[in-house]
Amino acid sequence: MRRFLLAVIMVVALLSTLAPGTSAGAKWCEEDPLVLIETPGGSTVPVYVTIGALGTEHLGAVLLATISYTAKPTDGGRGTQVHLDVVVPDDAFGSHFETRAAASTGPMVTGTIYDTTYGYSGEVMRLVFKLDVP
Repeated sequence: MRRFLLAVIMVVALLSTLAPGTSAGAKWCEEDPLVLIETPGGSTVPVYVTIGALGTEHLGAVLLATISYTAKPTDGGRGTQVHLDVVVPDDAFGSHFETRAAASTGPMVTGTIYDTTYGYSGEVMRLVFKLDVP
């Protein structure tokens, strides 16, 4: 009996190291388009906008997200204030699901992070940040 119990424990331990882990929570799906911000002074500044939704089934909605922005002079014309709006639409899998957005200098929220926000599908998520470019 003792050998059998030891064998069962060893098999369970071996299987637990080989079996992939599962997560109790849903995963985020994300897209990371590059947006070229035109400043009032005529400069073009590339900004990555990472857009996500809670639940991989919402990837289609993330891919259909709309992005718009306004850029106004700030700091006596030495900088640019940006208001960037992101809307992830509702989809066939649901409405009012959790969303998030971030603006940064590098892909997938790397480099300098300008702003981050959370929201819900069908609603505007606004990112507000300043560029040190006129």
